[in-house]
Amino acid sequence: MGKSIELAKIIQKRKVNIACVSETRWVGSESDECGRVQLWYFGRVKGKNGVGILVDREIRESVVEVRRVSYRLMEIKLVVGGRTLNVVSAYVPQAGLDEEVKRRFWEGLVEVVRGIPPKEKLFI
Repeated sequence: MGKSIELAKIIQKRKVNIACVSETRWVGSESDECGRVQLWYFGRVKGKNGVGILVDREIRESVVEVRRVSYRLMEIKLVVGGRTLNVVSAYVPQAGLDEEVKRRFWEGLVEVVRGIPPKEKLFI
């Protein structure tokens, strides 16, 4: 997890509150605290694919839900200042991949978007 600590330091230095990462290559479905940043990630195969979302300490207590859809899609829901925000980390399949992989990704993304009430904000 050395790279996650390095990434957390960059996010802190640049004063980024939320960052989505893809092609993380981390295996599992976990949450780690990296200094002042909380990291949620989901990966299936070591050294391949994976997505994650990093949230700084100032707003990590605002996260009310983490949803790991697949190793290409995950979502967090936050309530900040009375508003509900949904942040989706999406790792879109490249052009050369199998059509079935692409179809499953787009179906998953459509499912995530449809599941978000119109009154809530969405960031992909």
